[in-house]
Amino acid sequence: MKTSGNIITAAVLAAFALLGVMVVIGHQSRQRLVEQNLQLQERLEELTMEEKRSAVMQRVNAQMEEIANEERRISDEQREEAIEQKTVADEMRRKAEAERQNALVAEQRALEASEVAQSQRRIAEQQRSEAEQSKRVADTLTYISLARTLGQAAITQFKAGNNEIADLLTQTACLFTTRYHGDIYYPTVYQALATASQNETVWNKHKGSITDIAFSDNKSAYMVTCSTYGEIIKHTHYAGNQLTSETLVSNPHYDFRDIFIDRTANVIYALSRSGHLIVIDPDKKVHVITVNIQNLKELDNTGRQFIIFGEEGMALLDTEKLAIVEEKKLPFQIECASRSNNYPIIFDRQGRMHIVKSFSNIITSPVPFKGQVTSYTESKDLTAFGMSDGSINIINSKGQKTRLVGHLSRISKVKADGYRLYSSSYDGTLNLWLTNSAKIAPMPLFTTKGWIINFTFDLQMHFVWSGDQKGNLTRALISVPEMQKRLQTKLKRNMTHEEWNYYIGRNVPYEKVMK
Repeated sequence: MKTSGNIITAAVLAAFALLGVMVVIGHQSRQRLVEQNLQLQERLEELTMEEKRSAVMQRVNAQMEEIANEERRISDEQREEAIEQKTVADEMRRKAEAERQNALVAEQRALEASEVAQSQRRIAEQQRSEAEQSKRVADTLTYISLARTLGQAAITQFKAGNNEIADLLTQTACLFTTRYHGDIYYPTVYQALATASQNETVWNKHKGSITDIAFSDNKSAYMVTCSTYGEIIKHTHYAGNQLTSETLVSNPHYDFRDIFIDRTANVIYALSRSGHLIVIDPDKKVHVITVNIQNLKELDNTGRQFIIFGEEGMALLDTEKLAIVEEKKLPFQIECASRSNNYPIIFDRQGRMHIVKSFSNIITSPVPFKGQVTSYTESKDLTAFGMSDGSINIINSKGQKTRLVGHLSRISKVKADGYRLYSSSYDGTLNLWLTNSAKIAPMPLFTTKGWIINFTFDLQMHFVWSGDQKGNLTRALISVPEMQKRLQTKLKRNMTHEEWNYYIGRNVPYEKVMK
């Protein structure tokens, strides 16, 4: 029984234990259900909120879709409008391009038309210019020709003694020549001007033949002349027709052939054919130096030393010591001496010329012309050889050779001034040659009754001075401006209209020629 009670007790206890377990399990299950309910409620609330949000999002999406649709519709409309505008713009651009092309074509045509017009204008201007030039040339030739004719008429009137009308004709000839750029040295014009200006003055100052003339500088303002009679004369005033002279040396044992003034030291050197060199210092003291060379002819200044030439040799003079330092005999006879390219040049009697590079260096070559050279000169425009037969051979800057004939006897001196060549001769004539002329003819400046031995120019190139065999010293005006000044001072009136019409012509407008 006791065992059964134990069993029941155990069973009851087991039942209570099971019940307790079941209560615990039930409680736990209920707790889990509560928690699940809570979780479900929270999930439900979340789903509800999500649903609400979804509904809101749907509404928003619907609104956004509606907005997007509206925007798409507007965009489509704008695109269609843009397409239409682009089409319109393309059409306008096409039309604009077509108009631009048309404008370019029109512009090109306008440019072509402008070029044609300018070309025609240029042609017209060229034709007008040529016509004006032709007229100017015609006028120039007409007036230059008229001037030369008037010069000849003036010379004729001078010869007839009608000096007043001759002066007026000369002035008109000079006026037309200068205005139309003619050559004032044309023979008829220049000779008329020289005659009108009364350009020649003669003084008899020497007993012997005047062989050379030399000028000092402008400050000292004097010139010296020498003669074959052993005279050296100093002239200190030669304005107008007055010539104030002073004899420095007068000794017939001397035969002076060349004279030189050292303008720096104011010393005068005179070379005598007798074998003596006379030196006159600034105090007029005379020094005599003997040279052992026969028949002295020329004195060449080479700086502080002079080369003295005689017929058969040469000597070297030291101007500081006033002594001959070297002498040299030559294997030929010297006819004349001059300068070429700043070197002394001598001509012998065998048709040769010799350039003296130094006292010991002489270069010999044949003269390019036949005959005896008696004088020589050169300039940038020409080289001239005066000959013993009275002819002159020239070589111009182009190398062309020409023989000039105009003197009747030996050429005593030639001197070049550019293209103008001056020459003197034993025939007593001093000629001017215009070597740039097509036909070169002599233009006599003056004529004396004796041989012209030498001539030179003053420092201003206003006058040419010459000495002749009879001891006459002749001065002739060669400066055109000075001649024109003299002529202007002589004029007392203008031409009358009747004189103008007679000598010049009715077709030439009347002018007053007197200033």
